[in-house]
Amino acid sequence: MKRMKRLGKKKMILPAILAIILLAVALILIVNSTYTYDPIGSDNFLPNGQSGVLTLRYNGADGKPESEQINYEKAQPVTLPTLSKKGYFFSGWLKGDLYVGNTITPLAKEITLTARFDKDYTAITSPCAVYTNDGACLEYKVGNFASVASKASDVYLDGGYKLTVYSKENFEGKETKVYYSGKFSGDIGSMKVEAVKSDSVAVSALDDTTKLTLLKTFAPRIWWEEDEQYFASSVEFAAENMDKVPGPYGNLYYMKELNSPRYTSEFFYGDLENAKAYAFAVEKEFKYLDLCYFYYAPFNLGKQIAGMEFGDHVGDWEHVSVRLLKETNGGKLTYRPVIVDYSAHFMCNYIAWDEVETIDETHPVAFTARGSHGMWKDCGTHIYVDAFVVQLKDYCSQGTAWDLWEEGKLETYTYDALTHEGKGIGASEWKRDFDIDCGTEGGGVTIWGNVGWRPPIQIYPRMDSAPSGPQHKQSLNDYYTING
Repeated sequence: MKRMKRLGKKKMILPAILAIILLAVALILIVNSTYTYDPIGSDNFLPNGQSGVLTLRYNGADGKPESEQINYEKAQPVTLPTLSKKGYFFSGWLKGDLYVGNTITPLAKEITLTARFDKDYTAITSPCAVYTNDGACLEYKVGNFASVASKASDVYLDGGYKLTVYSKENFEGKETKVYYSGKFSGDIGSMKVEAVKSDSVAVSALDDTTKLTLLKTFAPRIWWEEDEQYFASSVEFAAENMDKVPGPYGNLYYMKELNSPRYTSEFFYGDLENAKAYAFAVEKEFKYLDLCYFYYAPFNLGKQIAGMEFGDHVGDWEHVSVRLLKETNGGKLTYRPVIVDYSAHFMCNYIAWDEVETIDETHPVAFTARGSHGMWKDCGTHIYVDAFVVQLKDYCSQGTAWDLWEEGKLETYTYDALTHEGKGIGASEWKRDFDIDCGTEGGGVTIWGNVGWRPPIQIYPRMDSAPSGPQHKQSLNDYYTING
């Protein structure tokens, strides 16, 4: 009798569970059927009058973290505080990778900005120095150091050198490559300091003519994957196929025809034959000149996870950068390559110049991944997310070679990382779409494609938002690093 009762309960539970599932599915369909796609994303921001908090975080003069908060109303301009301590530089990014300067107009409930406090590196006489948490400064020359025993807060690395850090003594434990000065979190048990081997280019002065020559000299070869469908285009090709309108973030390009995440267009396949890369020469702190090569692809193909496609979006900006070191050899001014930065999705892969493949000794080789366009130094499979339940992979191969030094492939500019102003050099004219000011009619473009598809109830995000342009990337706006 008890067994029969249990079986009866099971028979009742199963239909109940099925009914709940069907009810949930019906609710999703009903709610989503009433959703009107907003291609410029105005429904994703704070209602009028709602306040928010701006959080500033930075390193104090003693290396200790400090922070302060500023309250604001929606779209209210906020001026960052002027600090009495010398050496602070504020920069930051809003939701959507939008650059923030000394005066910002917040559009999200909380925004985090960072400020860097520079230590006095002028007294260092060695290629490498480690600033420990207790305030000590330990200097190291070229060589292998089997025992360091330091909890570092900052690492100084002179241009032209590379550092390999190990978390344990005798070159064991976690290995980390360091290519420039900055914060270093973690233990240093041992390390190796090496010089980067590369050839110099002699110049008379660093004027616009020299910058143009260097941009062409170090322009990369980009290999498109052999099964690639979504190629690069020019920004003019983008403008012909999208509408430029003001939006909540500032000016944006979008496709008004795109009313479904499954929408497709011939525009998405790009126009590689007439495509351009956009090269920026950017002077940075210490002795560096960064050469940043960007290209625009009209569509980014996402990844398949459990049979569903994540991460599609209209518009895709990718880039590779070459860092040059300023030196004086025999009384002559020279520049030589020391780092190549391959930007892939949310991360950067910094590689020493003597560890990358080159063409004719000056052109670094880069591989752009199939569909998603992540930039890598090698062909093959690259795992960039290795989570518990999923791996995200990029696939690269030698399909079509795109040599950016060839005639007509490159638009060339010089850009000031502190004033955020650029101009064309050589035969190139500055494009207003690259202006940092994106709030004026005809000015810069903040978002290069449609905002993501986000219905009220979504099983999975079929389409993500479009990216920001070159002028909103750290490569151009960060005066200190070669970040992507």
